[in-house]
Amino acid sequence: MQENPIVSWLEQGDWGEDALRIQTLRAWEHYPLLLEAYHTLREEALFQSWIHGPAHIHRVLLLSALVCQGEGLEAEMVRQVLRAASYHDVGRTFDGYDIYHGARSALRLEELTGQTGENLVELQAAVTAHSRPDRDMESVVASFHPQNLPRALELTRLLKDGDNLDRVRLGDLDPRFLRHQSAKSLTDFAHRLFQRYPGEGNDGRPLFRPGGELCEK
Repeated sequence: MQENPIVSWLEQGDWGEDALRIQTLRAWEHYPLLLEAYHTLREEALFQSWIHGPAHIHRVLLLSALVCQGEGLEAEMVRQVLRAASYHDVGRTFDGYDIYHGARSALRLEELTGQTGENLVELQAAVTAHSRPDRDMESVVASFHPQNLPRALELTRLLKDGDNLDRVRLGDLDPRFLRHQSAKSLTDFAHRLFQRYPGEGNDGRPLFRPGGELCEK
């Protein structure tokens, strides 16, 4: 399997002004969980699109891991966030505004993550709610009857922040709507990450340069 360019960047260096952040990430006790998420990602299941396709998922995984690190989360919550981040858009059928793509994505989570029981309930609730407005979040998550509603709501907020940070690709990220201070501290990094790894060109090769320059389309 071809190495993910973001993984190569994390592992090989040339981090520029983000050196301290990446060094700290690599020293994090849960960094191996991020690498595992990349290596086990079912790429063939992802929605194929420049906007919501594989490159978006690759970036959201890293951004979500950094939010988890900033929030000091325990291992199982980190795993849950990364599982949700991996497959939150697999139910998309088009790139436009669609508040129900999360619900369609949730239907595939058992197959794609192998989770069952309460873990699956939490994932389905969070992924369903991620595409709905925040005003609906609690009612949507509660409709899945998770055993620990506050935990399921926090999983949803973490997924939403990781996903929303990548709105830099759309040019409409508003940090005021991010839910965690650790996410708000990542806005500049999210811009640089998108510049480093904006996606794929028409020939299928990643538009990625280790020096961070945005490749022309």
